[in-house]
Formats: sequence, C-alpha cells, structure tokens
Amino acid sequence: MTRRDEGFFASKDGTRLFWRQIVPDGEPKAWLGVMHGYGDHSGRYTQPIDAWVAQGYGVLAFDYRGHGKADGARADCKVWGDFVDDCRAFFARLVEAARGKPIFLVAHSHGALIATHFAVNPPPELKGMVLSAPFYALAFEPPKLKLLGAKLIKGIAPGLKIGNELKPDQLSRDVKWQEETKADPLYLHNTTPRWFFECQAAQQQLAGLGSRVTLPILVVAGTADPIASMPAAKAFFETVAAKDKTWKDYGDYRHEVLMEVGREQVWGDISSWISAHC
Repeated sequence: MTRRDEGFFASKDGTRLFWRQIVPDGEPKAWLGVMHGYGDHSGRYTQPIDAWVAQGYGVLAFDYRGHGKADGARADCKVWGDFVDDCRAFFARLVEAARGKPIFLVAHSHGALIATHFAVNPPPELKGMVLSAPFYALAFEPPKLKLLGAKLIKGIAPGLKIGNELKPDQLSRDVKWQEETKADPLYLHNTTPRWFFECQAAQQQLAGLGSRVTLPILVVAGTADPIASMPAAKAFFETVAAKDKTWKDYGDYRHEVLMEVGREQVWGDISSWISAHC
C-alpha cells in the first residue's frame, strides 16, 4: 500500500513552503523530486506521480513561494533567486527522504527554469533531470501596450496583479483537464510586473551557462506548445555540456506534456529513462 504524507517546511528566508510525499509499498528504487510550473501547484501532478509510484519510485513534490499551499504573495517573488533558494531547501528535504537512493528532478516549465539554474552547481546526490517544456522564453510576444504598462508599473507597484494571456486550451488538448484547470481554486490566472521582469532576466542569464550543465538530462516537449518557446529551449539544450542528453518531441502536444492526450506514453518514457540511469 502506498504511503502519503504532507506538510510544510521553510525556505532560506523563512517563507513557508508546502510538500507532499508518496512512497510505494516496499523500498523505493529511486526518488523523484517534482517541481511544478508558474501559476501551477503540486496537486495538479497526482496522475503522473501515482504512475511513477506504481513503478517503484518514491516521489516528493512541493509548492514554491506564491503558489499552491505555500506562503508568499501569489504569482510573485521579490527576486528570482528566491525560487532557487526554495529549490535548494526542497532538495535538502529530498536528500533526507531518499536516504542514499538515487535522486532525480522532474521539473515543468517555470520549474524547469528554476531547476536549470540549480543544476549549474548541482549537489552530488542529484543523478539527473527531466525537464518538461522548459520555459526559457515565451513562445509569443506579449501585447505591446500591456508590456509598456508593466514597465511603467514596475517602479510604482511591482506586485500588482495583472491577468495573464494564457487559456486552459493552450495547456492541453484534453478537454476534461481544461475544465479541471478552470475549476481549480489554487491555479493562478495572473502575474505581476516584478515576476515578469525577474523571470525574463533569469532566462537571459542562461546564456553561456549550458557548458556548466553536465548532468544527464531528458527534455520532453510538445511541438505545438504555444506558451514556452521550444526553439529557445532547443537552442539552450544544444549548448548543454552533458554527454548524456536526450530531447524527445511529442507530436501535437501543447504546453503541459505530462497531462496531454496520450500522457501515459510520456510518463512511461520518463520512467524508462530514470530506470536506465539509476
């Protein structure tokens, strides 16, 4: 019988973050740390998590600041580095849970951007990363007037909530999943000027860092992703120094590759890749 637990832990600055843990019956063969995307939360990953636990993996997922059940202003951050600090605190908890078993990060979109910065100086316990639709650049140009307004507001009210341009049907072709997203009270539909420009700077800071990423990496991406630029992600991927790196496209999949029609294939591919690297 699987064992489930959840609770809270603190980031470097004391911000309270939320974690959930699922452990299979028997000793896990490895541990996966799941990191959600922007506006997202760990509760939206129960389907793939349950599939991986059924394959014998222990899974620890968390909500970073401003998201899900974690504390912090919604969809905001004071500085980008706060997210990386959250990741470090999460990884420390993951190491404690794993007790010497191999550890892998499975990170989606904005979470993948955080994980990539984290992987520039990876801890020795991290054996590899799976990046889902890594958010290294937007796949579209924000409306010029809205962008201008954000620049003007940034110095006056950097944490002002502004509706984003994203729609549930951009996430997945699965209509049921679209409806669940609309009804999810923890899913965020706004952003802030401060987060936008901090995130944009973090994306730009990746330039030249690929040579410092040497961990085994699997990228899973949808060719029809309308949110995260896959050409930008592929360009960075080509600069990654890791000798063991794999890029896998999935037909007409949209942004949330893990929750697309045919998602079971993606879950299985991830499980197989991790198994081969344990």
